[in-house]
Amino acid sequence: MGDNVLYVHEGNVLGKIENDYHHKRKELKEFYENKYLIMRKSIDSIDFSSQELSTKDYGGASVRKCFEDAAVIFDQYFTEIRDFSKSNGITAQSKFASTYYEEISSYLFRDLPEIKNQKLGIYNHKIYAGMKVDSRFQISIITKDVDFCIAKKVPVIFGTQKSIDVIVPVVAVEIKTYLDATMFGEVKSSGGAIRSACPQSRVYVLMGYKDLKFEHIIAARQDATLSEMFALRKDKKNGTPIEPFVLQQYYDEIVLAIKKATSKDVEVKYGRLLFPT
Repeated sequence: MGDNVLYVHEGNVLGKIENDYHHKRKELKEFYENKYLIMRKSIDSIDFSSQELSTKDYGGASVRKCFEDAAVIFDQYFTEIRDFSKSNGITAQSKFASTYYEEISSYLFRDLPEIKNQKLGIYNHKIYAGMKVDSRFQISIITKDVDFCIAKKVPVIFGTQKSIDVIVPVVAVEIKTYLDATMFGEVKSSGGAIRSACPQSRVYVLMGYKDLKFEHIIAARQDATLSEMFALRKDKKNGTPIEPFVLQQYYDEIVLAIKKATSKDVEVKYGRLLFPT
């Protein structure tokens, strides 16, 4: 998928309606029209580039009102997802809830100038992860899926081979409802493939909450694979809210990463030559 913006949760809901998931087509259609579309309309009204500050105090940290408003909308819709899933037998394996975590990033970044002018796009499939020479001595591209990726699609020609489109990642985000030790290993492996192929790309983790011992996080600081991880909630208890300040930090980090990636490269001739990622 690469229609400049991805709405994977909407696709999940519509797919369930089309396939009459658990014979719940009617209920799912009502949920889509009366819950999802109302949420979407509310989010569409938010300008995430707004600099208007909230009047609430977040431990001395200043939070822009747009992220406070968004957190309320996201939390309300997550509650509706949980209630609907419980009453209609929708399982976690169906990704009904988890795809909404992925869709949040589309709302946050779809209006960035680089996305709107189509210099960059939002993707989640067939992201460039390297290349190899096959048995016929032809160059083939290695790709992988990433939950959320801001990238540049470019046509590439290898020798006399036909032109192929390569999706080169600028920012790649692995998104999890929660992150435990097993998933953490998978995330680092996935991020390592991206960074090996595109050393200047940035790799992040966005999670609902962490289920991970602190020593794993300490160890990750010594690993160049991940640029940063963001946990939206303090814990897994029902009703634990998304922290607006974390949403804002995540947004600002990704925006800064894109600006750095698209700014003019300057050759460093003296002083610090290697910069922390």
